[in-house]
Amino acid sequence: IAMSATVFVRRSEFDDHSAILALIGDSAHILGKRYGRFDVTNMIENATLGITAVDGEGRAIGYAAFFDYPALTPAIDQTSWPEWLVETHGHPEFTPQNSLWLAFFVADHMYEGEVAGNILRTAFTTLPEVDVFLLSLPPDQRLFAPMRQSFEFVPPLEGVAEPPCKLHACPRGLYIPNLRIRAARVEDHDDLVPVFNQQSEVLSARYGEFFIAEVIAAQDAKSQALVAEADGHAIGLMSLTSEIDVRLLDEYFELESFDGLLQPGPDSSPALPLRPPQPQPRTAE
Repeated sequence: IAMSATVFVRRSEFDDHSAILALIGDSAHILGKRYGRFDVTNMIENATLGITAVDGEGRAIGYAAFFDYPALTPAIDQTSWPEWLVETHGHPEFTPQNSLWLAFFVADHMYEGEVAGNILRTAFTTLPEVDVFLLSLPPDQRLFAPMRQSFEFVPPLEGVAEPPCKLHACPRGLYIPNLRIRAARVEDHDDLVPVFNQQSEVLSARYGEFFIAEVIAAQDAKSQALVAEADGHAIGLMSLTSEIDVRLLDEYFELESFDGLLQPGPDSSPALPLRPPQPQPRTAE
């Protein structure tokens, strides 16, 4: 029976050590068969990302350790795993740059579904460059709850020798929508209105009911608008322009370190000092 709880997640700290050991408890043997030989101290200190889940009272109810290599799977070489993965499973899109391995997970059985979901979502949010989490299990181990809800079995290629472990993958899109960035269109107006209204109640009153459509329609060589699209709907808008009054900006900001936002001259010195030197106050003689 799963229970609902208020779950908070944060980066793991060494002070979580005893709480994680308490979560493991009598399950150490089962977890050892599932993940391999593990050392909680080593994981806390060396994991690429360690996440601890706590309840509303601050009590630890879950822990996960992610590495950029299959840390607890000796059957897979820690340095050449990308080549092994391509040879055995044929997924060249899983690379060290966009993949992370879930090496260890433990949670209070009463809340494990909620803990797993929160940890995976937070891990993807924390690491925007990661597109997939990988999980390896020994051949005699089945994908366990609650990871059955998030990870899918990655079958090996036909004709290759049976791999020494079973591979599973959790794609980013399961928790974080995949965004498509494209040029804005006037018809995006209806999708964007509620997005803007959630951020401010005065924009429409100040600029008019159709100001978003007007911004999009006003695109030209110097002004462009981009939208982020998820599931076929525009969920964000960025308007960019090259028409900038740099002299006005210079009145309010220190721009000397940025060459006054102007192109440097031929001798690589600032093109023009925008702000005239301020007169020095006279001292009484």
